Amino acid sequence: MRQVPLVRAAHFNLYLSVLREIGVPVWDCLTRAGLPATTEESPDLYLSLPRIMDFVAQDGGAGGAMELGFMAAQRATLRDLRPEFRQAILNAQSGFALLQTFLRYRKGEDTAAFSAIYPEGASVRVVCDQPGLEHTAGFVCTEWMNLQAVVSIVRCIAGAAWTPEEVTFVSDFAPHDRAKEAFPNTRMLMSQIHTSVLVPRDVLARPSNSPVVPETGDCEEHAEISHSAGPLDTIREIVKPYFREKPLLLLEVAEILGMSQRTLQRQLNNMGVSYSRLVAEARYQVACDLLANLDIKITDIAIATGYQNPSHFSRAFRRFAGLSPIEYRMSASAQ
Repeated sequence: MRQVPLVRAAHFNLYLSVLREIGVPVWDCLTRAGLPATTEESPDLYLSLPRIMDFVAQDGGAGGAMELGFMAAQRATLRDLRPEFRQAILNAQSGFALLQTFLRYRKGEDTAAFSAIYPEGASVRVVCDQPGLEHTAGFVCTEWMNLQAVVSIVRCIAGAAWTPEEVTFVSDFAPHDRAKEAFPNTRMLMSQIHTSVLVPRDVLARPSNSPVVPETGDCEEHAEISHSAGPLDTIREIVKPYFREKPLLLLEVAEILGMSQRTLQRQLNNMGVSYSRLVAEARYQVACDLLANLDIKITDIAIATGYQNPSHFSRAFRRFAGLSPIEYRMSASAQ
């Protein structure tokens, strides 16, 4: 079964905030692109990266894709990262440690990510690729997000004014004026083999000055979607963002996976699992995550998992947990 690249909605929401400001009807565009209209309410869920790229390319425009990616990247902060990723960055003691953290955790944010550090004279080249997606519409937007992440990490050591000597893009779009103004002394090379940032070794040898970021909400760990996640895990993550609106049909999941409904059904049968079972398991996982937040009402959790009737939600949850949602919450909070 084909593995579909997934990315946390928190990063996609940065694009949406830019589009809203320039007057794009975001809700209509999301619906047209087959993306959940409530994605801004669920930053920790995972979305299909190819669908996001199609969305960005269509609503950012071919000429505006580069600018949209840059503008969205400028809004990224440590708060957009999963809590354990953010904390690991704050705990790093040097530039090299920060980059090693970036390599270790990046796949938890974007399952298509490939990261590496290659020596290059007095510098190192930090590569942040997304293999297999280079020719996808809107790819340049994600390149900006990845490049800005590296720049922000280095600035924790070198200061907010630091700019790289060179950045490279796989895309062939010419840099726009805003990017040139933000990186006036940076050489920007297009149509390259890698998406990368050139960083001096002596900068990375400095101790980290990572800013203290006030935590908002709980800092509990979220399950990482890594390159080792199986096909059933991928399907569960694909369906999660849609529960509040209208659960995806098997046909729609097959389209996201790039196969026919019959092929997907046959593969599920071969693995001894039904699509309805996967949907139920995904609902249960979302419910458990939400129940961990004591400020969210059971009724709201029922709606978030696709149940209009809280009693129906409670019965379905009990079938998995052997406890009612309230009993589960009390048990979890007592641990």
